[in-house]
Amino acid sequence: LMSRLARLLSRLQRPQRGRSRDREEKEGENQGGQGEGEPGGEFDEEKLREAVEKALEAVEKDARAAKNVKQLLSMMGAGDTSVLAFDENIEFILRIARETDVSRVLENVQGIREIMRRRSRRETRSPKGWFDGLEYGSDLERIHYSQLILPDEYFWASFSSSKLLLYRKVLDSSRGPIYVLLDKSGSMVGAKIDWARAVAVALFRRSLAENRRFSARFFDSVTYPAIHLRPRSKPRDFLELVKYLAAVKAGGGTDITAAIKTAADDISRTPRGEQRISDIVLITDGEDRLNIDVVEDSLKRSDARLHTVIIQGHNPYLKRISYRYMSVRRLEGREAVKVVDFD
Repeated sequence: LMSRLARLLSRLQRPQRGRSRDREEKEGENQGGQGEGEPGGEFDEEKLREAVEKALEAVEKDARAAKNVKQLLSMMGAGDTSVLAFDENIEFILRIARETDVSRVLENVQGIREIMRRRSRRETRSPKGWFDGLEYGSDLERIHYSQLILPDEYFWASFSSSKLLLYRKVLDSSRGPIYVLLDKSGSMVGAKIDWARAVAVALFRRSLAENRRFSARFFDSVTYPAIHLRPRSKPRDFLELVKYLAAVKAGGGTDITAAIKTAADDISRTPRGEQRISDIVLITDGEDRLNIDVVEDSLKRSDARLHTVIIQGHNPYLKRISYRYMSVRRLEGREAVKVVDFD
C-alpha cells in the first residue's frame, strides 16, 4: 500500500505533457467557466497530494506500531509467536497499536529482556513421569536395560548400595495462578506505573513458562475489572493484556485490603484441580492502613503467598504479613528481575 501511494504521489509531482492548445480550449468550453476546486472543475492536484502524504504518514505510523507489537510478541517466546499467528491477527494488532501507546510498554519491557528469555519448569520425581535422563538408585521399575546383563553378584551388590543405573522420570509440579495487583492511584502516575506495567508483562511471561494461570487487576480506592488468561495463552491473549495494561490511567486513592481480598476470592474460585500454592504480586507506593485480620484470612483461605513491591516507600503493615517484601528505590531492570525471580 505504501509503495502504491508513493508511486501515485510521484506521478502527481510530474507535469503532464502532450496537451495541445486546442484540447485545453475545448476542455475549457466543456467546463462552462467553472473554476478550480468547484464541482466539475479542474482536478486539484495540490489537495490530492496533501491527502496522499497524510495517508503515507498514517501507514508509516501503523507500520511502526505493528513492528513494536510484533517485537513484544517475539519476546514472549518463539513457540508462541509464529509469523502465521501474527498475520492472522494483523487487523487486531493494528487496532491495538492505534488505541494504546505500545511504544511505552515496549520501552519498559526491553529493560528486563533477560527475564523474557528465561524458561523455568518446576518438576517432581515420579516413576510415572516421562524420561528426563539417567541416575543411580535401586528402583527396579526404572532400571536401565544395560543393568539386566550384569552378573548376579554385581547386580545385587549394586542394588543394595543404590548404584543401579536408572531412568530418571519427572512430572510437572505446576502451581496456582500468578495474580498481579497494580496500584493506579494518583501518586503512581508516570514512571512508576510504566515500570509496574513492564513487571506485569514479565510476570505473564513467567506464567507461560510455568504453565500457570495469570491475572492482573488495577485498583485505587476501588478495584477494577481484571483480565484472566489461561495457561498456554495465544498471541491474541497477550495483545489483550497489553491493551488492558496500557489503557488505564493513574488517579484515585488507595485501598489495599479490598484489592488483596478480591484477588484471593478470585483464586479461591480456581477449578479444584488447579488449587495449588498461588502467588499474589502487589505493586504499590501507597501508605495505607490494612485490616490485617481480613488480609491474613483471605490469603490463608486461597492458599496464596503475598509478594509486596513497594515503590519508593515503606508499609510496615504489608511487611508484617507478606511472604516476600521488597522496597524498590530505582525503577530499573535489575529491580524488576528481583520481583519476577522468586521461588
